[in-house]
Amino acid sequence: MMKVRFWGTRGSIATPGVPTMRYGGNTSCVEVRSGNHILVFDAGTGIRGLGNDLIREFPNQPLEVHLFISHTHWDHIQGFPFFLPAYRRENKIHIYGPPGRDKSLEKILKIQMDSDYFPVELGDMNKNIEFHEVRDPVQIGPLTIDHFYLNHPALCLAYRVSEGKRSVVYATDNEPYYGSLHSPRGKGKATSDVPDYLDEKFVEFLKGAEIYIGEAQYTNAEYNEKKGWGHSPLEATVRFAVQANAGQLALYHHDPMHDDAFVDAMVNEANALVKTFHGATKCIGAKEGMELILG
Repeated sequence: MMKVRFWGTRGSIATPGVPTMRYGGNTSCVEVRSGNHILVFDAGTGIRGLGNDLIREFPNQPLEVHLFISHTHWDHIQGFPFFLPAYRRENKIHIYGPPGRDKSLEKILKIQMDSDYFPVELGDMNKNIEFHEVRDPVQIGPLTIDHFYLNHPALCLAYRVSEGKRSVVYATDNEPYYGSLHSPRGKGKATSDVPDYLDEKFVEFLKGAEIYIGEAQYTNAEYNEKKGWGHSPLEATVRFAVQANAGQLALYHHDPMHDDAFVDAMVNEANALVKTFHGATKCIGAKEGMELILG
């Protein structure tokens, strides 16, 4: 059995307050549990609450936590300095993710905790923090974690957690290639098929997932003004989920300008789009504190 829990569902910047109370204002963080294995996806501000909860759940027991970073934009790493299990020397923290364009994953997190930005340096945390730049599938007990490079203005990974026939895909900060990737000048027709091909490879990665945590930050109208920013319109995310025959799509990375009522409307539209595409995927809005069970 795998359990998925959302600790942060917001994109770009944290948005606390009454208008976002139901879906949450913390930035990206999702926990996946299977047996004794604790996997965490992204370290936005939501990871602070997760860390506090782990301390309460395991007050005297050493922990091993596997943290998978999709990419190192602020809203996906800014909570890590507040993740209390990373300060306890008896714990072991594995951090996985892509390197930056000209810096290692470890160096980027060190820079975030430079004394000019934060009072505690990375080196002052637990010495049992290990960094792993992802190049191959990761095996953690019975769990296999595969990855896929997304279309975003930074090296950005989607992750697929599989246990037997069960699988969860975490894929945030992704822009469909169709409509955003322009063909080089002077090339023949075959080149124009590249965006479709790349989107099809992403659908293959999603294929048959029981839960697809998919970023749908914009409406179609909003996306027309923000092409190239590395985020998806709702229609594309739903279409990919239906093409992949995903069981459930959890709309994620809610735009900071979208209050709870706006997200409600997007969820309703997503389920209407599923019918338009003749699919069977169930669409929900990811909410802080929500738990989904596989098995």
